Amino acid sequence: MKVNVFDTHVRTHDGRYLHFDVLIEGNDQERASRFARDWMAERGLHGDSIEQSRCQFCHSQPAHPEVAAAIGSKGYFIIPLEGC
Repeated sequence: MKVNVFDTHVRTHDGRYLHFDVLIEGNDQERASRFARDWMAERGLHGDSIEQSRCQFCHSQPAHPEVAAAIGSKGYFIIPLEGC
């Protein structure tokens, strides 16, 4: 399975800054944004703005088995980077 990485930056309602990557199969940015909102909601977080950009070639790669399993069951995998 090849995955694409959506670099995600969020300002929450309480002013926190979150930076995380959303890994999915395919290039559907709307789907990646929905998964970002779902992941945040599971943690009781709500963003004022979600900004995403799809990383290009250097971040499209075969998925680690743990990542592939999560994408197979939930549709996405999150890599927390800052403020998460």
